[in-house]
Amino acid sequence: MKKNISLLAGVFGLQLVIALLVFLFGNSSSGEFTSEALLHFEKSNIDRIVISDSDSKVTLSKKGKAWLMAEDDLPVDSAKLDDLLAKLSEIRTTWPVTTTSSSHQRFEVAESKYRRRITLSIGEKPVADLFVGTSPGFKKSHIRAAEQDEVYALAFNAYDTPAIKKDWLDTSLLAVKSVTSVKGGDYELTKEDDKWRLPMSLENREVNSDKVNDLIKAIAAFRVMDVAKDKPDFDKDNSVTLEVANGESYFIDLMEKEGKYYVKRSDIDHVFTLSKYEYDRLSSPNKESLTAEIKPEQEGESRENETGDSVNVETEERQK
Repeated sequence: MKKNISLLAGVFGLQLVIALLVFLFGNSSSGEFTSEALLHFEKSNIDRIVISDSDSKVTLSKKGKAWLMAEDDLPVDSAKLDDLLAKLSEIRTTWPVTTTSSSHQRFEVAESKYRRRITLSIGEKPVADLFVGTSPGFKKSHIRAAEQDEVYALAFNAYDTPAIKKDWLDTSLLAVKSVTSVKGGDYELTKEDDKWRLPMSLENREVNSDKVNDLIKAIAAFRVMDVAKDKPDFDKDNSVTLEVANGESYFIDLMEKEGKYYVKRSDIDHVFTLSKYEYDRLSSPNKESLTAEIKPEQEGESRENETGDSVNVETEERQK
């Protein structure tokens, strides 16, 4: 009797192995696993991306050639977005971790429970829908395409797809490149023939090349942190204003309030938070730091520089 039970158990086990092999290799005449793209979409056609987690959601929309955050019409970090689309298009299947819908909750790739959901659309039509779940290892995630039951353990980091607006914001959106003039509280500088010149009212002073160089670099490269949740009131008594031109004119207003730093630009209807480092770089320069007094013995040899001096300014734009 025991011998018959053992025989039946062995036959049953063999049947399970055969069934599994048929499932895994049934679609391949050679008996080998064939890797294929998990998602099928053309990157250039995508014009809407929705990224969500259990608490928040961000929508990125393409208008013309520019990607904007749909809620605020603020520019998206294009390099980060291009990287996301490239990674999604390159995801390829491996051996599935599971093929049953009952396991989706456990791996957090279910409709009702997930770490990230990424939906790519053309207009209002979704063309790719992906659930990102638990992590089986460093920079890996359990992943499932919405229309499939198979779950894969693939090289994809959920932290690269945040569902928070500030993490997609182009933080350089207020920077002004190729500056040709800048005016602060007690100074004014104008670039003519690659030389920075002072107004006649400062004819007894000359340009401090290093300090001007630092200011122009700061204007061309500063980054904000986030959109301010509460807009503070800017006024002349508690803010610093820079008037900057590069063919167009902009007013950059800076303010410190209760240990926080804020900035806005005249052509954008939002106030942003700023680090103390960036705030100091933009607000601290003044006539004393940007210029130097011409000493009497220098007047003869410096006569040609009475209205300005040459500054070799290499902004980050030129370095690129």
